Amino acid sequence: MSKSLLTFSILWLNAYLPPLLWAALIFLVSSQGILPGLTEVWSDFILKKTAHMFVYAVLYLLMFRGVQLTFPLLKGDLQWMVPVFLCFGYAASDELHQMYVPGRYGTIRDVGFDMLGVGIAFLRQYRYI
Repeated sequence: MSKSLLTFSILWLNAYLPPLLWAALIFLVSSQGILPGLTEVWSDFILKKTAHMFVYAVLYLLMFRGVQLTFPLLKGDLQWMVPVFLCFGYAASDELHQMYVPGRYGTIRDVGFDMLGVGIAFLRQYRYI
């Protein structure tokens, strides 16, 4: 293998292995038929929706890092829009996946909570909050 190909491979692995591992963790958790929760309905709702927001905020930050490392010339809106659209696609596909997991169901509302987490990470990253 040539040195430039090896360098290229290491760069892509460094850029995209973390978000791929994080996405695999999301997939693994969403494959569980029953997730542990709290006994109080509202507390359980808040816990689970906060978890949705957190894991997708992290996914956005990892994807943003990957895009920055592999496409340094990408400027302007594309720099943040590509990771947002990748996160949206993954959130939608994850909810679709949950429709086929016994004991689970996918909802558009959960995609909204996922994207709320992405939005908060975006706003924090650009120091709007």
